[in-house]
Amino acid sequence: MRIAPLRPADLARGWTDVFCRARRPVEILLTTSLRSIARRQPEAFDRLGQVRHATIRINPVDLPVAFEMRPDGETGSIRIVRPNDGPGDASARISGPFLTLLALFDGRGDADGAFFHRCIDVDGDTAAILALHNVLEASELTMADILGLPRQFDPPLQTALSIARRWRERGARA
Repeated sequence: MRIAPLRPADLARGWTDVFCRARRPVEILLTTSLRSIARRQPEAFDRLGQVRHATIRINPVDLPVAFEMRPDGETGSIRIVRPNDGPGDASARISGPFLTLLALFDGRGDADGAFFHRCIDVDGDTAAILALHNVLEASELTMADILGLPRQFDPPLQTALSIARRWRERGARA
């Protein structure tokens, strides 16, 4: 008996199922982190205006899941969704490689450069994405802030992300 190898689509679907079943702890961590940032920097969320009530889908193209963020200050939330689900409540979507998106969120990445070099794709309510970009840039968040960790964890997190970026770049060249 010969067993056919898994096709990439089957493998991705399997990982998506695994991540979606185990999503609750990650959603709690990310939502808690978002709300913690809102408590420390309420003025950043005030600058969002009506956008704070929007739902923005963040779609890392190299992960089997996407995230829906509602940046509504201390009542904001982040949910894990299937990347191929319909837009649902999302009024805007930003897609790109996971490490690129992380760099944009912690301010180390150049959002304009990523957009114009087609590293990221934005659609839907671009005003919402632009408002979020402006707030993130002004907030000076660290990766530790985004993950809800104390700031002293940022240097080792940045080292780990730098190693991951180099590893990804080497893999892309091969």
